[in-house]
Amino acid sequence: MNEPQAGTTLARFGLALREQGMDQALLAAPNTIAHLVGFEVDWENWPVGDPFTAAPPLLLIRDGEATLIVPKLFAAAATSVDCEVVVAPTHAFRGTPPDPIASLEETVGSLPIAAGPIGVDPGHLPVRVGDLLRRVGAETVSVEQLLIDSRRIKLPVEVNALRQAAALADTIQMAVKDSAEPGQSEAELAGLALAAAYRQGGRRVPANLTLNAGVGSSLPSASPGDRVIEAGDVILTDTSPWTAGAWSDTANAIVVGEPTTEHRRLFDTLRATLEFAIGACRPGVRAGEVDRIVRERLAADYGDAIYKHHTGHGIGAMYYEPPHIVPGSDHLIDEGMVLCVEPAVYIPDRFGMRLEHVFRVGADGNEILSGFEHTL
Repeated sequence: MNEPQAGTTLARFGLALREQGMDQALLAAPNTIAHLVGFEVDWENWPVGDPFTAAPPLLLIRDGEATLIVPKLFAAAATSVDCEVVVAPTHAFRGTPPDPIASLEETVGSLPIAAGPIGVDPGHLPVRVGDLLRRVGAETVSVEQLLIDSRRIKLPVEVNALRQAAALADTIQMAVKDSAEPGQSEAELAGLALAAAYRQGGRRVPANLTLNAGVGSSLPSASPGDRVIEAGDVILTDTSPWTAGAWSDTANAIVVGEPTTEHRRLFDTLRATLEFAIGACRPGVRAGEVDRIVRERLAADYGDAIYKHHTGHGIGAMYYEPPHIVPGSDHLIDEGMVLCVEPAVYIPDRFGMRLEHVFRVGADGNEILSGFEHTL
């Protein structure tokens, strides 16, 4: 096993950056910033359409030290960040109209950015900030793959954050099971589940949540809608909450009322397949091989009704990371990775079920980080 060489995510990335011959980076991806220094803002508040905060927060790393640049509106959210914070004024109370990008450029221009290579995530960095870097003699180099590679093997601090995210996913899944009843809409039930996560998290928790009932459970996942839940419906819930710079990702299927023999047979088959898939993810095994044997096991009973999506994936700072457990994948599974697997069966025009856990790969067995038990 390749052990990480630093005790914090920031120190580990700084080491990886230096090994690539760079001592500075300017990063903009919200997941990356949360992962490296702990700065989080609910994504509903992230600068998307707000004219005062259209520029994103940025993270400057120089010689292993971090400086967070945030629009003034988000300054309060940065008070607990363990690094230097520079606040970019977003607009004046009087005078000229707001120009947050110009404000960000001015703030970045005042920072000690040196000529020479500077790592960036070009998929997120504003073009005008990239132009500014080049004007001061900094040569932008993409470090997006370096960021992904550096966090393949999880540090203890990352596993702890993943446990926190998994606990929120547990709460959402249990709230769906406890609150589901005929006459509710999918959206109403999803709202109750999210409210339970908000109570546990002590704040509004960013979370992907798909919840589909009845025939909707047999289709690709969709946002909860106005469909009214009926007795006998299968409800398929997949949720990915985000906290402490980490994601979780779990799926469960329940039945409103008394499950049929067909429901129980499929559920029991999927639960056994989930356990098999988790056990198959051993150090040194290729992800494509796990995908193959899991699909073959499930297809023996359900043929073409088995899932057409991935069998699983890595998870951490992003909720979909390597290794990709898909047909033909050459990605190797290593000790210390954190993965999800999610076998499923979708019976056309009737119902579908998908079960998923988060787990850490160990040398002597895998540790499930999700806490809830899959039950109908």
